[in-house]
Amino acid sequence: MAKQAPAAPSVADPARLTAYHVLARADAGHRINDALYQGLSGAELSDRERRFVTELVMGTTRMRRRLDADLARCYRGRYGRIESGVKRLLRLGAYQLLFMDGVPAHAALNTTVELAQAVRLARASGIVNGVLRQLTRQPPPGKLPATASTSALADAFSHPEWLVERWQERLGREQAMSLMAWNNRPPTIWLRLRANLQKRQRLAQLAGESGTTLQPHPLLSNYVTATPSPAPLLIPEVLQEGLFIVQDPSSGAVVQAVDPQPGETIIDLCAGPGGKTAALADSVGPHGRILAYERDNRRIGMLRDTLNRLGLDNVDIFPGDATARELPPADKILVDTPCTGTGVMSRRADLRWRRQPEHLAELAALQLSLLTYAAGQLRPGGILVYATCSLEPEENWNLVETFQGRQPQFGLLPLPEGVPRSWQDGNGALCSFPPQHEVDGMFAVRLKDMSSGDAAS
Repeated sequence: MAKQAPAAPSVADPARLTAYHVLARADAGHRINDALYQGLSGAELSDRERRFVTELVMGTTRMRRRLDADLARCYRGRYGRIESGVKRLLRLGAYQLLFMDGVPAHAALNTTVELAQAVRLARASGIVNGVLRQLTRQPPPGKLPATASTSALADAFSHPEWLVERWQERLGREQAMSLMAWNNRPPTIWLRLRANLQKRQRLAQLAGESGTTLQPHPLLSNYVTATPSPAPLLIPEVLQEGLFIVQDPSSGAVVQAVDPQPGETIIDLCAGPGGKTAALADSVGPHGRILAYERDNRRIGMLRDTLNRLGLDNVDIFPGDATARELPPADKILVDTPCTGTGVMSRRADLRWRRQPEHLAELAALQLSLLTYAAGQLRPGGILVYATCSLEPEENWNLVETFQGRQPQFGLLPLPEGVPRSWQDGNGALCSFPPQHEVDGMFAVRLKDMSSGDAAS
């Protein structure tokens, strides 16, 4: 008797299949943004399907703990022992059922069962179908009682317990809950406009042609949101024109804290993917220079792409460890350090799961080292701006105070007029809080060696 060929896998919805494989890459250790970029790059999907994949992947990642808690209540057995692929299917199906209004329940159920067959987990189809059907019969969650435990809050808001406990102690219960709710929202996409009048007119023309309305930020008018969606302006053909850059207004406030002036030379010690670098380069103009240091090759590639797209040729990139060399003289140094990123957790969906309590001390040590190094390289009369996208005192004021304790000659300067006053704390730092200011959480202070004989900024 001839050996029977294995059954061909079912044909699954391509968007959901792409989402499954993106999440599998993330579970294997890849950052979710990288996994999503790779997944979408190799997929033949419409714009609508790409948006669906993005929402499904990011939403499932953000709400992972909440989804697992709800699914565990519907599973007869030890949910933690379910194999990773089946758990991934359940999370995808549950997210559609609980959080995507545009997906009917029968579609979420049927397509997830089909997906199980397509990824060769047909044996789990019965479990997937049964658990998701049970989930649809569950009553909607009621209001959390005032006595809800940290674990219950962590489940409800889908955050790790250590962060919930920490934020409750430091911010109070209501502020902690508002921060977690903010982190679970899809982030607003902001566009920073270039100063060039022709570029602005061209963007207005493209927006008009695509039926897109540009709405300026109430405090920083060179930042706009696009409605009903920024998608028509984010296609490669438009991006290549270099009319704008996607950037949160709070990042613009950090650049304002540097107060870049035409013709200045500014060092960007941790340039990253280049959003702030590009804004600095735009501000100093063709007669100024930005010296951008970055040790991560992936980020250097993103930085080069950004500068090329914007047509900025006044930036010199220095790959590698900046602290291993002597820095050239500069008017200002921006030390925008690596941090826990607790101010941007709505934008970086997987960050809450990758951060651990011990990272705070590790990163604070690195931050102090970078700030101390930069201070030693600053020319007399130069300005030092220290910044993070963290909300944690250990990385912000505590660190600045430690630095000043060791180098008391450095005093604080007031922030320039361009930094919104409502985003500043009582001690003169940029200190945006996402639920209150509706932007990312950023911290920045402006420092100067007051013994240099030129204390005025």
